[in-house]
Amino acid sequence: MRTELERRIAELESKLEAAEHGQRLEAERFRLTVDGAPIGMALVGLDGTFIRVNHALGELLGYTPVELVKVRFQDITHPQDLQSDLDLVGRVLRGELARYELRKRYFRRDGAVIHAELHVSMVRDGRGEPLHFISQILDVTEKLRAEEALRARLAELSTPLIPIRDDVMVMPLIGAIDSERAEQVLTTLLAGVSKTGARVAIVDVTGVVAVNEQVASALLRVARAVRLLGTHMVLSGIGPEVARTLIAVGADLSGIVTCSNLQTAVARAAKLTRDSS
Repeated sequence: MRTELERRIAELESKLEAAEHGQRLEAERFRLTVDGAPIGMALVGLDGTFIRVNHALGELLGYTPVELVKVRFQDITHPQDLQSDLDLVGRVLRGELARYELRKRYFRRDGAVIHAELHVSMVRDGRGEPLHFISQILDVTEKLRAEEALRARLAELSTPLIPIRDDVMVMPLIGAIDSERAEQVLTTLLAGVSKTGARVAIVDVTGVVAVNEQVASALLRVARAVRLLGTHMVLSGIGPEVARTLIAVGADLSGIVTCSNLQTAVARAAKLTRDSS
Protein backbone atom coordinates (compact mmCIF):
# COMPACT_ATOMS: atom_id res chain seq x y z
CA MET A 1 0.00 0.00 0.00
CA ARG A 2 2.86 2.34 0.81
CA THR A 3 4.43 1.69 -2.57
CA GLU A 4 1.13 2.41 -4.31
CA LEU A 5 0.69 5.62 -2.31
CA GLU A 6 4.19 6.78 -3.22
CA ARG A 7 3.46 6.03 -6.88
CA ARG A 8 0.24 8.06 -6.74
CA ILE A 9 2.04 10.95 -5.05
CA ALA A 10 4.76 10.82 -7.70
CA GLU A 11 2.12 10.93 -10.46
CA LEU A 12 0.40 13.92 -8.86
CA GLU A 13 3.71 15.73 -8.43
CA SER A 14 4.53 15.03 -12.07
CA LYS A 15 1.16 16.36 -13.24
CA LEU A 16 1.54 19.43 -11.02
CA GLU A 17 5.01 20.09 -12.39
CA ALA A 18 3.72 19.69 -15.93
CA ALA A 19 0.86 22.08 -15.23
CA GLU A 20 3.21 24.63 -13.71
CA HIS A 21 5.53 24.28 -16.69
CA GLY A 22 2.58 24.81 -19.03
CA GLN A 23 1.54 27.92 -17.12
CA ARG A 24 5.07 29.28 -17.31
CA LEU A 25 5.15 28.65 -21.05
CA GLU A 26 1.76 30.31 -21.48
CA ALA A 27 2.86 33.30 -19.41
CA GLU A 28 6.06 33.61 -21.43
CA ARG A 29 4.13 33.26 -24.68
CA PHE A 30 1.75 36.01 -23.53
CA ARG A 31 4.68 38.24 -22.52
CA LEU A 32 6.40 37.79 -25.86
CA THR A 33 3.15 38.44 -27.71
CA VAL A 34 2.43 41.64 -25.81
CA ASP A 35 6.00 42.97 -25.78
CA GLY A 36 6.50 42.20 -29.46
CA ALA A 37 3.15 43.60 -30.62
CA PRO A 38 3.50 46.40 -33.22
CA ILE A 39 0.79 48.49 -31.50
CA GLY A 40 0.62 49.81 -27.97
CA MET A 41 -0.76 47.37 -25.42
CA ALA A 42 -1.24 47.70 -21.68
CA LEU A 43 -2.83 46.16 -18.62
CA VAL A 44 -4.60 49.00 -16.86
CA GLY A 45 -5.79 48.97 -13.26
CA LEU A 46 -9.32 49.87 -12.23
CA ASP A 47 -8.04 53.26 -11.04
CA GLY A 48 -6.40 54.01 -14.41
CA THR A 49 -2.81 53.13 -13.49
CA PHE A 50 -0.73 51.30 -16.06
CA ILE A 51 0.08 47.91 -14.54
CA ARG A 52 2.10 46.69 -17.48
CA VAL A 53 2.88 48.18 -20.89
CA ASN A 54 4.77 47.02 -23.94
CA HIS A 55 7.61 48.77 -25.74
CA ALA A 56 5.39 49.99 -28.58
CA LEU A 57 3.20 51.96 -26.18
CA GLY A 58 6.24 53.42 -24.46
CA GLU A 59 7.66 54.59 -27.78
CA LEU A 60 4.29 55.99 -28.82
CA LEU A 61 3.94 58.08 -25.66
CA GLY A 62 7.61 58.92 -25.20
CA TYR A 63 8.12 56.95 -21.97
CA THR A 64 10.00 53.83 -21.06
CA PRO A 65 7.74 51.01 -19.87
CA VAL A 66 9.12 51.48 -16.35
CA GLU A 67 8.26 55.20 -16.39
CA LEU A 68 4.81 54.66 -17.80
CA VAL A 69 3.65 52.39 -14.97
CA LYS A 70 4.03 55.39 -12.66
CA VAL A 71 1.26 57.39 -14.38
CA ARG A 72 -2.47 56.95 -15.02
CA PHE A 73 -4.20 57.15 -18.36
CA GLN A 74 -6.15 60.13 -16.95
CA ASP A 75 -2.86 62.04 -16.62
CA ILE A 76 -1.97 61.80 -20.30
CA THR A 77 -5.45 62.03 -21.85
CA HIS A 78 -6.48 65.27 -23.55
CA PRO A 79 -8.96 67.06 -21.24
CA GLN A 80 -11.58 67.32 -23.96
CA ASP A 81 -11.56 63.53 -24.42
CA LEU A 82 -11.27 62.45 -20.79
CA GLN A 83 -14.93 62.49 -19.74
CA SER A 84 -16.12 60.38 -22.68
CA ASP A 85 -13.41 57.83 -21.84
CA LEU A 86 -14.35 57.77 -18.15
CA ASP A 87 -18.05 57.35 -19.02
CA LEU A 88 -17.24 54.27 -21.09
CA VAL A 89 -14.99 52.89 -18.34
CA GLY A 90 -17.87 53.24 -15.92
CA ARG A 91 -20.23 51.38 -18.22
CA VAL A 92 -17.75 48.51 -18.55
CA LEU A 93 -17.30 48.32 -14.77
CA ARG A 94 -21.09 48.19 -14.31
CA GLY A 95 -21.34 45.38 -16.85
CA GLU A 96 -23.29 47.46 -19.36
CA LEU A 97 -20.54 46.98 -21.96
CA ALA A 98 -18.09 44.13 -22.50
CA ARG A 99 -15.65 46.36 -24.37
CA TYR A 100 -15.46 49.71 -26.08
CA GLU A 101 -13.62 51.61 -28.81
CA LEU A 102 -12.81 55.30 -28.75
CA ARG A 103 -10.82 57.74 -30.84
CA LYS A 104 -9.04 60.06 -28.44
CA ARG A 105 -6.00 62.25 -27.99
CA TYR A 106 -3.01 61.64 -25.73
CA PHE A 107 -0.21 63.91 -24.57
CA ARG A 108 3.26 62.57 -25.24
CA ARG A 109 5.93 63.16 -22.64
CA ASP A 110 7.34 66.00 -24.79
CA GLY A 111 3.93 67.72 -24.82
CA ALA A 112 2.98 66.80 -28.39
CA VAL A 113 -0.60 65.66 -29.00
CA ILE A 114 -1.25 62.39 -30.81
CA HIS A 115 -4.50 60.91 -32.05
CA ALA A 116 -5.17 57.26 -31.29
CA GLU A 117 -7.79 54.55 -31.60
CA LEU A 118 -8.32 52.95 -28.21
CA HIS A 119 -9.75 49.43 -27.81
CA VAL A 120 -10.54 48.37 -24.24
CA SER A 121 -11.85 45.13 -22.75
CA MET A 122 -12.26 43.91 -19.17
CA VAL A 123 -10.67 40.92 -17.43
CA ARG A 124 -12.76 39.45 -14.59
CA ASP A 125 -12.09 36.72 -12.02
CA GLY A 126 -14.00 33.48 -11.61
CA ARG A 127 -16.73 35.24 -9.65
CA GLY A 128 -17.16 37.90 -12.31
CA GLU A 129 -15.43 40.62 -10.32
CA PRO A 130 -13.36 43.09 -12.42
CA LEU A 131 -9.59 42.64 -12.21
CA HIS A 132 -8.10 45.00 -14.80
CA PHE A 133 -8.48 46.34 -18.32
CA ILE A 134 -6.65 45.30 -21.45
CA SER A 135 -6.04 48.29 -23.71
CA GLN A 136 -4.79 48.41 -27.27
CA ILE A 137 -3.73 51.82 -28.57
CA LEU A 138 -3.10 52.47 -32.26
CA ASP A 139 -1.53 55.75 -33.41
CA VAL A 140 -3.68 57.30 -36.17
CA THR A 141 -2.12 60.78 -36.18
CA GLU A 142 -0.56 60.48 -39.64
CA LYS A 143 -3.67 58.78 -40.97
CA LEU A 144 -5.82 61.72 -39.85
CA ARG A 145 -3.37 64.20 -41.36
CA ALA A 146 -3.49 62.34 -44.67
CA GLU A 147 -7.30 62.26 -44.56
CA GLU A 148 -7.43 65.98 -43.82
CA ALA A 149 -5.04 66.71 -46.69
CA LEU A 150 -7.16 64.56 -48.99
CA ARG A 151 -10.36 66.34 -47.91
CA ALA A 152 -8.71 69.69 -48.51
CA ARG A 153 -7.55 68.57 -51.95
CA LEU A 154 -11.01 67.24 -52.85
CA ALA A 155 -12.57 70.48 -51.65
CA GLU A 156 -10.12 72.40 -53.82
CA LEU A 157 -10.96 70.25 -56.83
CA SER A 158 -14.70 70.56 -56.18
CA THR A 159 -14.45 74.36 -56.09
CA PRO A 160 -11.70 75.22 -58.59
CA LEU A 161 -10.82 78.88 -59.04
CA ILE A 162 -9.34 79.53 -62.47
CA PRO A 163 -7.78 82.87 -63.45
CA ILE A 164 -8.54 83.63 -67.09
CA ARG A 165 -7.03 87.11 -66.91
CA ASP A 166 -5.14 89.08 -64.28
CA ASP A 167 -8.39 90.73 -63.20
CA VAL A 168 -10.95 88.00 -64.01
CA MET A 169 -11.41 84.57 -62.44
CA VAL A 170 -13.98 81.85 -62.96
CA MET A 171 -15.27 79.12 -60.69
CA PRO A 172 -17.05 76.32 -62.63
CA LEU A 173 -19.28 74.24 -60.36
CA ILE A 174 -20.21 70.66 -61.22
CA GLY A 175 -22.45 68.18 -59.40
CA ALA A 176 -24.50 68.67 -56.27
CA ILE A 177 -24.09 71.56 -53.85
CA ASP A 178 -24.87 71.02 -50.18
CA SER A 179 -24.35 73.42 -47.28
CA GLU A 180 -20.76 72.27 -46.72
CA ARG A 181 -19.78 72.73 -50.35
CA ALA A 182 -21.59 76.06 -50.52
CA GLU A 183 -19.48 77.26 -47.60
CA GLN A 184 -16.37 76.03 -49.41
CA VAL A 185 -17.39 78.00 -52.52
CA LEU A 186 -17.72 81.14 -50.41
CA THR A 187 -14.40 80.61 -48.61
CA THR A 188 -12.45 79.80 -51.76
CA LEU A 189 -13.88 82.63 -53.81
CA LEU A 190 -13.36 85.26 -51.13
CA ALA A 191 -9.80 84.10 -50.54
CA GLY A 192 -9.06 84.17 -54.27
CA VAL A 193 -10.54 87.62 -54.76
CA SER A 194 -8.67 89.02 -51.76
CA LYS A 195 -5.38 87.51 -52.88
CA THR A 196 -5.49 88.48 -56.55
CA GLY A 197 -7.54 91.67 -56.42
CA ALA A 198 -9.72 90.36 -59.25
CA ARG A 199 -12.28 92.88 -60.49
CA VAL A 200 -14.70 90.26 -61.82
CA ALA A 201 -15.59 86.81 -60.46
CA ILE A 202 -17.61 84.42 -62.60
CA VAL A 203 -19.48 81.55 -60.97
CA ASP A 204 -20.67 79.09 -63.58
CA VAL A 205 -23.51 76.74 -62.52
CA THR A 206 -23.98 75.01 -65.88
CA GLY A 207 -22.85 71.67 -64.44
CA VAL A 208 -24.78 71.88 -61.17
CA VAL A 209 -27.16 68.92 -60.84
CA ALA A 210 -30.00 70.87 -59.25
CA VAL A 211 -30.48 74.40 -58.02
CA ASN A 212 -32.87 74.38 -55.10
CA GLU A 213 -33.68 77.06 -52.56
CA GLN A 214 -30.61 76.18 -50.48
CA VAL A 215 -28.26 76.46 -53.46
CA ALA A 216 -29.87 79.70 -54.63
CA SER A 217 -29.49 81.24 -51.17
CA ALA A 218 -25.85 80.16 -51.05
CA LEU A 219 -25.14 81.75 -54.43
CA LEU A 220 -26.70 85.00 -53.27
CA ARG A 221 -24.54 84.96 -50.12
CA VAL A 222 -21.47 84.51 -52.32
CA ALA A 223 -22.54 87.39 -54.55
CA ARG A 224 -23.13 89.75 -51.62
CA ALA A 225 -19.79 88.84 -50.03
CA VAL A 226 -17.89 89.36 -53.30
CA ARG A 227 -19.51 92.75 -53.85
CA LEU A 228 -18.38 93.86 -50.40
CA LEU A 229 -14.82 93.39 -51.64
CA GLY A 230 -15.49 95.65 -54.60
CA THR A 231 -15.61 92.82 -57.14
CA HIS A 232 -18.28 92.38 -59.80
CA MET A 233 -20.16 89.09 -59.67
CA VAL A 234 -21.20 87.32 -62.87
CA LEU A 235 -23.47 84.28 -62.58
CA SER A 236 -23.38 82.12 -65.71
CA GLY A 237 -25.19 78.97 -66.78
CA ILE A 238 -28.61 80.40 -65.96
CA GLY A 239 -31.14 78.15 -67.68
CA PRO A 240 -34.94 78.06 -67.33
CA GLU A 241 -34.87 75.80 -64.22
CA VAL A 242 -32.30 77.95 -62.45
CA ALA A 243 -34.20 81.12 -63.35
CA ARG A 244 -37.47 79.71 -61.99
CA THR A 245 -35.79 78.71 -58.73
CA LEU A 246 -34.24 82.12 -58.25
CA ILE A 247 -37.59 83.81 -58.88
CA ALA A 248 -39.39 81.37 -56.56
CA VAL A 249 -37.12 82.21 -53.64
CA GLY A 250 -37.43 85.92 -54.31
CA ALA A 251 -33.73 86.26 -55.09
CA ASP A 252 -32.43 89.82 -55.16
CA LEU A 253 -30.22 89.82 -58.24
CA SER A 254 -29.46 93.53 -58.16
CA GLY A 255 -25.76 94.05 -58.69
CA ILE A 256 -25.33 90.56 -60.18
CA VAL A 257 -24.77 90.08 -63.91
CA THR A 258 -26.45 86.91 -65.16
CA CYS A 259 -25.57 85.10 -68.38
CA SER A 260 -26.90 81.98 -70.06
CA ASN A 261 -23.46 80.47 -70.71
CA LEU A 262 -19.80 80.81 -69.81
CA GLN A 263 -18.75 82.28 -73.15
CA THR A 264 -21.16 85.18 -72.75
CA ALA A 265 -20.07 85.60 -69.14
CA VAL A 266 -16.42 85.96 -70.15
CA ALA A 267 -17.33 88.60 -72.71
CA ARG A 268 -19.38 90.50 -70.12
CA ALA A 269 -16.50 90.27 -67.65
CA ALA A 270 -14.15 91.83 -70.19
CA LYS A 271 -16.60 94.68 -70.75
CA LEU A 272 -17.00 95.26 -67.01
CA THR A 273 -13.26 95.56 -66.53
CA ARG A 274 -12.99 98.01 -69.44
CA ASP A 275 -15.86 100.13 -68.19
CA SER A 276 -14.45 100.32 -64.67
CA SER A 277 -10.89 101.12 -65.76
